[in-house]
Amino acid sequence: MKTTLFISKVIVSVTLLLAACGMASAANSNKGGERSFIYNDSLKEGKVVVREIYALNKASYSMLPVKMNKYKYDLNGELAEKVTYKWNPAKVKWVEESKMNISRHTDETVVEYGEWISSKKGFLPSQKYVYVTNNDTNLVTQYCYKINKHTSQWELQQKAVVSKIEDIFAQRN
Repeated sequence: MKTTLFISKVIVSVTLLLAACGMASAANSNKGGERSFIYNDSLKEGKVVVREIYALNKASYSMLPVKMNKYKYDLNGELAEKVTYKWNPAKVKWVEESKMNISRHTDETVVEYGEWISSKKGFLPSQKYVYVTNNDTNLVTQYCYKINKHTSQWELQQKAVVSKIEDIFAQRN
């Protein structure tokens, strides 16, 4: 009798615990737990070369393609290019969306973004970020450029000077 009562209490406790965990999980996910994302990574030599992102609809038990990223790396194994594709349900295939190129130099890193223009069948530059570093690879300054669509020239959008730690804690005279 005592064993049956103990087992019943354990079953009720576990059931309540699982119900509470389920409610917490639903509260933390978007749309009340009806949708989340699944990632499918393809690796080559330990690096992600393709990442497909699918939306999982828990209500209908279906997966819908959302985005795909293709990555390329430089000789040092650092990210050099990322091309993003979006799913086109009408064509039932991945179509180009954007491209990011990263080039590293001794004292600066340049990140360029381009948008896919289907009429031109290519990526056209849209933004560029230049990160300037010192000899210790600490960030000194960063610049943001946008392409002027009329002149096809880069235009400086903002210049942010990063404060040095010595300047922040400098004593006032």
